[in-house]
Amino acid sequence: MRGGVLLGGMIGIMLLAGCRAPAPARYAADFREGAPGWLLPRDPRFQARVEDGRLILTLQPARTVAWAFSPFTFREGQVEVEAALLEGPSSADYGLVLEAGPGRLYRFAVSADGYYGIFLYEQGTWRTQVDWTAHEAIRTGRTTNHLRVRCERGEMVFWINGVEAARIPRDPREAGGRVGVSVGTMAAGAARVGFDRFLAVRDR
Repeated sequence: MRGGVLLGGMIGIMLLAGCRAPAPARYAADFREGAPGWLLPRDPRFQARVEDGRLILTLQPARTVAWAFSPFTFREGQVEVEAALLEGPSSADYGLVLEAGPGRLYRFAVSADGYYGIFLYEQGTWRTQVDWTAHEAIRTGRTTNHLRVRCERGEMVFWINGVEAARIPRDPREAGGRVGVSVGTMAAGAARVGFDRFLAVRDR
């Protein structure tokens, strides 16, 4: 049985500011030509780099969450990615992150041992939306999982490998923001996760 939520550390990777052209309604990244618009850090605790056509996040500390944002934003829309644990304990988790305005962040993650969870970071605190729950749609071990989240009006819908896993209410007044990917560790650290075929579509 997976333990409760214990996210004692947090490392966020922000985008570099700059002038922007009119935003497209769709963003796709297969990382074959790098990760333009993504800020890839060089940090002993959290490293991100592109290798063999994948964006790879490596997180060393235990009980920590880290993420990297894409250059794409939306208030309502959909984001999806393929990801797999490459190295590390089966308790390591990975998934998608979605900003919901200043200081607010949703995180949807699955673990290599078959659990998923949905969490909201708000005012410096993680709030559980769906606690870690086993789901038969999750491919365990070092196998690729396809994750998708849709935000529309007062609801968020979450899929794992094409199977709907959860729906949660959402304040339709939320500002939205950037979308990206994340990695997390429980009692044991040193997790390495590969991400591919990142796709986001904006409704508004």
